[in-house]
Amino acid sequence: MRRRRNGWIRGLVLLSLAFSLHAVQAASCDEVRVLVSGYYSNVHIYDACTGAFLRNLDEEGRIRGAQAVKLGPDGRLWVVSEEASTLLRYDAETLAFVDTFARVDPGWGMTGVAFSGGGAYVGSYATGALRRFDLASGAAENLPLAGSSLLRGPDNGLLAAPDGALYIPGYDSSNIVRFDTQSRSYSQFVAPRDNGLRATRGLLLNPAGDRLYVSGERSNQILRYRFPGGGLDTVLTTSISTPTGLAWHPDGSLLAAGNGARGVGVLKVDAATGEEKSLLIPVGSGGLSGPTYIAVIPKPRGAAETPDPATIGSQYWLTALGHLQGNQVELEANTALGAAFGTQFDPAQVRKPRWGSLRLNFLSCTEAELSWSSHGENSARFGDGAYRIERMLITPAVTECRRTGIAGAPNTNWLQGAWYGGPSRDGEGFMLDTDGNGLVFLTWFTYRPAQ
Repeated sequence: MRRRRNGWIRGLVLLSLAFSLHAVQAASCDEVRVLVSGYYSNVHIYDACTGAFLRNLDEEGRIRGAQAVKLGPDGRLWVVSEEASTLLRYDAETLAFVDTFARVDPGWGMTGVAFSGGGAYVGSYATGALRRFDLASGAAENLPLAGSSLLRGPDNGLLAAPDGALYIPGYDSSNIVRFDTQSRSYSQFVAPRDNGLRATRGLLLNPAGDRLYVSGERSNQILRYRFPGGGLDTVLTTSISTPTGLAWHPDGSLLAAGNGARGVGVLKVDAATGEEKSLLIPVGSGGLSGPTYIAVIPKPRGAAETPDPATIGSQYWLTALGHLQGNQVELEANTALGAAFGTQFDPAQVRKPRWGSLRLNFLSCTEAELSWSSHGENSARFGDGAYRIERMLITPAVTECRRTGIAGAPNTNWLQGAWYGGPSRDGEGFMLDTDGNGLVFLTWFTYRPAQ
């Protein structure tokens, strides 16, 4: 159902967290993604680091009047489609559509969803009712009514708390109601218009679970209450006009939706001071229209891969260190053994045995004679050899060296860069680095001996 509130479309922006702040802060922004429900558009997916638009969740028209988006206990992504009166599920990794889990009567006004005790609970904005769907069977159960004197307009900030109860933001009653899922009874948690609160929208627990953040859309407030005992802790800010949803960013910022000094959309706010830090996602990005809800969910984990032996070559590299004397540098070379690729890398396992010695005799600023000696007990026994190498690129330091000659160069920066053995040895090369005072570090990218 479409409703106008205080001059803004009902779905301006509502943020919520689909998994705990502990999980978010344990990750980095490149390990999660941000999903924003657009009431008049779609569920849109954004980069959590930059806020850049990535894609839409569903291009088949299933989502109409997008509301709450949450990860369910089944590992799937649940979406409330209010205008379609459906509760949809998607694969949380691939984002592919799975099924329509449940339907409600047209006009019922399903907004939020929360999970507790094997059930999915949804609220009806239009009737004030709660309904429970069994996660295993899908069977629906209408729960006792709170009554209009206690609760009016349950909104999509519906929250399942660690104490097992549901906390329901009453938009039209401007309060928060607690529902005990065991006794199936209701009680007032935040009284109507407490501390000026009007049009309750977003509910968000802090990581310690002892403070509840609350947004009042019509009172332009973000308040913080003690939890679970209740009572106001602080009015965090009154500077964001029509704030709606609340969530956590991996960097610890409070995400608040509304119209602030930084712009309109998803704002990053200092959770301690209420100061605006930046605008992460502006309204309109990626076609977003009438946003109502945001979920921060993990990115898919990469499937386990088995390396293709056909792509693993005989590449081999070594490093060497020496000091330029005149036109020549003698370097002691080492290789590295014992570690593994990627996340399996352990520096404690690395060994660096001696490989042998190298000599570079610079014939000019762009050419050198390379020779090596790798034989005997204290070596890798690659043997001895030599060939000429040349620079791959001419840098400003090389141009200056050409003007003065090696002996007249003010420093050794002319030798820094990429070298190789010319077209006849393309595919093998060297990187040289220097401190400018003659110390030379060499990396040789070569191959294992032929078998």
